[in-house]
Amino acid sequence: MERKTKVALILSLISPFFAEVLSGSTPPLEVLTEPLSFPFLWAYYGAGVLLVREVWVRWGRNYIRLMLLGFIYGIVEEGLVIKSWFNPDWPDLDILGVYGRVWGVNTVWAVWLTIFHSLMSIAMPIMVVDALYPEFSGERLLGRRGLIIASASFMVSGAVFFTFLVPYRPPGVQYCLTIVLTALLLFLARRVRREAIFKRGLPRGHPFVYGFLVSFTLFFTFTAFPHSSAPPIVPAILGLLVALHFYSIPAHLDERGRYALALGFLAFWFVPYDIILELNGMMGEAFLGVATFALLAWNLRKMNASEPKV
Repeated sequence: MERKTKVALILSLISPFFAEVLSGSTPPLEVLTEPLSFPFLWAYYGAGVLLVREVWVRWGRNYIRLMLLGFIYGIVEEGLVIKSWFNPDWPDLDILGVYGRVWGVNTVWAVWLTIFHSLMSIAMPIMVVDALYPEFSGERLLGRRGLIIASASFMVSGAVFFTFLVPYRPPGVQYCLTIVLTALLLFLARRVRREAIFKRGLPRGHPFVYGFLVSFTLFFTFTAFPHSSAPPIVPAILGLLVALHFYSIPAHLDERGRYALALGFLAFWFVPYDIILELNGMMGEAFLGVATFALLAWNLRKMNASEPKV
């Protein structure tokens, strides 16, 4: 039980570290100068990823289900709690505050952040921790007390975000429809049976390479297309297709292959992306990103070395 608690704590810490610190949303210096920022993010992200994993294990470890549960998390955070889906003045929007804004909704931003959170806040932390602690990969990590604590942490921190930190009032009809969308995805996640949308596995190549290309493709799609003449529906559909294909791959891989896939996806964000952030003034970003990638890559090498030789 103590070891399960340790694994749960690691998973809860990895989620905000991946999605916030190593993505540049909460730079290392901000974590140091505002000591309450990361603990508060941990209360929200950490509880969220633990709750998603508990539901995923209980309902069946289906990666299409994990995708849908990740989408739900992304919608709840960015749509219902932070409300960046609707806020035209959200500071991170840049051109996405204009490109794809339809009926009071930043549609391209909404799709991008839903995919991003599904992968960086939920799926990647779960896939990494499952590979690091394979003995618990099919087990629930939280008992009744843990579920109560995680649920309370998620709801209280979410309420603080909603009420005090992001006081923007969203349009009522659009907000209610977002709640309906969340409920529909939850129903679909409970009912889904398909292990993969795309039946074929990886084309010729290594899962690591494929994961890296998916990261780059998603980043390029949602940063380059908005500056082109392409209509907003193009990057939205392309991004969703890429995500659907990515989540179809783990069903065709063993545990080591899934870890390599996750590591490849993270490599783009932790190495070239974080180095670019460092060059743009985010001190410490490159060191943390490269060091984290090196640690995770070292573990993959250990897994390969321990593979029985045929």
